[in-house]
Amino acid sequence: MLNMSKSPEPIKCFLIEPILEDDPHHDPSADSKYSSAWIPGKTIVGWVRSDTGERRTRCSDWGVGAMWFAVWYWRPVEWDNEVEPHLIVRCPSGDGSRDWDIDSRASNCTLRDDRLHRCWVRHGAPPDVHVDKDGLTCSAGAGSIAPLPGWHGFLTHGYLQEQR
Repeated sequence: MLNMSKSPEPIKCFLIEPILEDDPHHDPSADSKYSSAWIPGKTIVGWVRSDTGERRTRCSDWGVGAMWFAVWYWRPVEWDNEVEPHLIVRCPSGDGSRDWDIDSRASNCTLRDDRLHRCWVRHGAPPDVHVDKDGLTCSAGAGSIAPLPGWHGFLTHGYLQEQR
């Protein structure tokens, strides 16, 4: 069991990418900017870790530190200016884990009707991502995440850590 309160060491994140195949049931006439996934015409048949080549069947098979783009989300999900799928990071949470959609709207967002800002501003390319409040943002939080009681931390230059 993972207990971050007893192990404050930073956790290095790693990128997993979908293994894609053509979707025989895809209907191109249904594609549009607002009604299609980011990978129309494809289906996900597995996931590969970009740095090691290790493969697994589902993104849920990976542990804390896994990072992936939610290519199956419809677009745009939250924002009018989305240019890529939402980035998800598996974070520690008490004795388990919880997925954090970095590009989602925070539960304590102070600009609920705005569709241009980001509640968490991310910088860099996965897996070396840094999240803070430096950019067009609301006043919710300080760029940290608390997925469930038991862990509160930051994503700093590719590492999940309790302190910045």
